[in-house]
Amino acid sequence: MKQDDTGIVTSVWYVNAMEKKSLFRIPNYPAWFGADTFLLAGSAVHWIVISVMAYELSGSVTVAGWFATARGVVSAITQITGGTFIDRHDHRTLILVQAGVCALLWLTMGTLFVTGHLTFAWFATLCLCSSSVFGFLGGTTNAALIRVVGPKRYAEAESVNQGRDAAVNTAGSPLGAALFGLSKAFPFFASALFDALAFICALFLRLPDDEAQQRSKTKDSSFVADTVDGWKWVLSSKTIVHAVLIIGIVQFGIFAVHQAVNLNLVERGIAPLLISLANVGTALGTIVGSLLSARLCNSVPVGKGVVMTLGLMSLAYVPMAVSSEYGFMLLSTFLASLPMPLFSALVNGFVFSKTPVTKQGRTRAAIMTSIMLIGSLSGAFAGEMLPRIGFSGFIACMMGLAGTGAILAALNPRIRTIPASPQWDEVDL
Repeated sequence: MKQDDTGIVTSVWYVNAMEKKSLFRIPNYPAWFGADTFLLAGSAVHWIVISVMAYELSGSVTVAGWFATARGVVSAITQITGGTFIDRHDHRTLILVQAGVCALLWLTMGTLFVTGHLTFAWFATLCLCSSSVFGFLGGTTNAALIRVVGPKRYAEAESVNQGRDAAVNTAGSPLGAALFGLSKAFPFFASALFDALAFICALFLRLPDDEAQQRSKTKDSSFVADTVDGWKWVLSSKTIVHAVLIIGIVQFGIFAVHQAVNLNLVERGIAPLLISLANVGTALGTIVGSLLSARLCNSVPVGKGVVMTLGLMSLAYVPMAVSSEYGFMLLSTFLASLPMPLFSALVNGFVFSKTPVTKQGRTRAAIMTSIMLIGSLSGAFAGEMLPRIGFSGFIACMMGLAGTGAILAALNPRIRTIPASPQWDEVDL
């Protein structure tokens, strides 16, 4: 598959921006970064609370696990058409809509609790609505990123995002748990506030002029035709198909481990604050890993880097498989998250720098839908299997999945031979 001319940004704006050393000196990057960061904060501050509330309102670990799966499935399904919608409409407007709707949803959730009307039915409805918005419009900021920084610095921006994500999650989860301790409504009001701040940042976002011209070409065809075209683009690339299968296997294991840790701690009656702190290991590992990734992402061959990072992730879960003690959980999640930023920067950098600008939303939607559908089953799987094989046995099985991904990548010539970023122009996607 060859990249067409629409994927190359040749404007004077882009050339001048690339000469600057800091991403934050690129026009519109600060506004984009602010909007994306506050949207993430809005999710992080209630993430742990959602799991706890689902368990408390339903009274069942199994139901809580299936509820996590339902949210993932809804996000994946809505993402199928969301990518096409994103490619056909103004990104700034869609970010404003996403932030505004989410702010209203979480404000409603908090208000229902304060007034004593928050039942499991209302809770599930509002959460699934949020998952729908996330699936349908959640890829907008990512689709807009390449227009802001350009393909040459996309891998670097991905590394920065990984560290940013970890930092926000490190602060967001304990903050949400602390607010939850004061009032179960406070985390939802905090989410509404963060989403409102994202809305304000998006008001200052201005994308390059070439975006409107390229989007007008996309609108010449029907919505269905554009959706089909996006999936054809993805499926015609054997590299993407193989990568999605490998990533899907590994992601299922990673998601299942996180669900198992949370469900295990919830069932043991661990305080929400300590549950949130269990994710600090993941966050700290990601922050450290993102610093390394920013230095290595442009020099490490993608294929070899993928094999190496997946292998390291598999070995990282050994301490947690040996013991379910809190300290071992922190150690394993820290070690497992260290290679993740480099893995994401290499894979996303290669795929999306080779994807035409007008297909960014649809390509990301097709890839993420496939991965999310696989990963969304992890919550139900963890909820069903933990009572049967125990925590250590479950972690050992998930280690095997990560190891399988590393082996498949090593045996696949399309993945194994992808070079470092300076040579990406020499290979097809």
